[in-house]
Amino acid sequence: MQFRLLPILLLFVTTHLFSQECPQPTGLFTDNYTFNSSYASVNANWESLLGTGVQHFLVNYKQLDSLEWNNLANLDSTATSKIMPFLDFNTTYVWRVGSFCSENYQDPAQWSVVDTFTTMEYIDCPEPTNIYSDNVIVTEVTGFTDGHWDSMLDMGVDHFLLGYKNVNDTSWSYISNMDSTINSRTIGGDLDHDNYYEWRIQAYCSQNQSYYSEWSVRDTFYIGNFVAEEFTPEINITLSSLICEELSDINFITEQGLNEPDIQSTSVTSNLGYINLDNLEMGQNVGNATAIAGINNFINNEYSLEIIEINSVENSIEIDLVNDDEETQFSFTIENLEGGGVEMSIVSPSDNNSYTSGNSLDINLTGIFMNPSPSLLQFDVTVFSELNDDIFNQFDFNIDCANTIATFDNVSLFYPNPTYSVVNLMVENLKAIKIFDTKGQLMLFDENPTNSIDVSQLSQGLYFVEIISDGKSSVEHLIVR
Repeated sequence: MQFRLLPILLLFVTTHLFSQECPQPTGLFTDNYTFNSSYASVNANWESLLGTGVQHFLVNYKQLDSLEWNNLANLDSTATSKIMPFLDFNTTYVWRVGSFCSENYQDPAQWSVVDTFTTMEYIDCPEPTNIYSDNVIVTEVTGFTDGHWDSMLDMGVDHFLLGYKNVNDTSWSYISNMDSTINSRTIGGDLDHDNYYEWRIQAYCSQNQSYYSEWSVRDTFYIGNFVAEEFTPEINITLSSLICEELSDINFITEQGLNEPDIQSTSVTSNLGYINLDNLEMGQNVGNATAIAGINNFINNEYSLEIIEINSVENSIEIDLVNDDEETQFSFTIENLEGGGVEMSIVSPSDNNSYTSGNSLDINLTGIFMNPSPSLLQFDVTVFSELNDDIFNQFDFNIDCANTIATFDNVSLFYPNPTYSVVNLMVENLKAIKIFDTKGQLMLFDENPTNSIDVSQLSQGLYFVEIISDGKSSVEHLIVR
């Protein structure tokens, strides 16, 4: 009797299991209401049915008064949400989700209760306003201008897209990667001389390209013809110390304006002083430099100066300009001259054109130049252009050993000058007199001078007279004939 009941019991259990309905999704709600310039989106959510036998889900949604449902499939049993896209703005929708306990959509499933939501009203991404262009720059091969518009910071803008073209063209060129913090941009680099151009700007209120404003009104600018300027680079040299036989920093600066012939090379030569190679080592940092070039400082880099070669035979060193990425931009050499002094040779990198768009080079050498004995230290600078121009300048520095140097208001302290034999002094409380030649060699030293000095034993030429009185010192030129 018991054995006859077992098949009946198994049949009852199996029939009961297969007759159970697939569980109904519950807890429906919507959130994350978003939109772009074309449509709105809403995130549909329901409670998890993982582990209940559900294989996948189907989401239905439609406008409230519509008879036709839209379907969103391919949601597996782990899903608890789905984005409902391509919705109209300011419109009421109904939606539901159905659960399926088989691998297809043919078996019976349980639909959830219907949920309702209304999409957002469309909000315009603000359009850029008050656009204008200025600062038109015409270079050897092209032209540039600066485009401006009102700031849109804190107005929901994520980035901008700028378009420009020749007024006679139909296709636009575009500049992107402009974030919401800016309200100007340089336009150009591919513009032709003697042509009119127009530009416009568009704001984007999303990180992608889906939510954007109308294009701004258009602005027009003119790129004229190229006019070359004269080769007139500005040059300057300064020393950090004028104390004799003391290490001094050398600061060397060249600057050029727009459309001057490019600098090809620069030679800086001193009559005295030297670089002490014995105190230097490979890889040593001996200063810094800054290079600026291009429209609106397109290149604006800082470099460290590192010794890469010490040549004891040539009595010279080679220095690299190294940027933050440890890349060498270019190098220059400094050589101790046989008769005294140093020569610094700088060859500018080629930029594949003959005229500059405005540049500067600022080199600061620290702690390697030794000042000479008391003398007139001179630096001769010759700058050559890529078009065979050249310009020369000279910089004079009175090198003195005294800690306090009096200016004496540029009044001569002795006469006659030039002289053939005797110099008469006009200094009270005179303590000492020193006379040096142009190489810094001491030619005459008098610790107890009178009011006149006999210089007839000196050869014809230029000398430097150091006059010391009451702890003060002054150096003046003297010409002996």
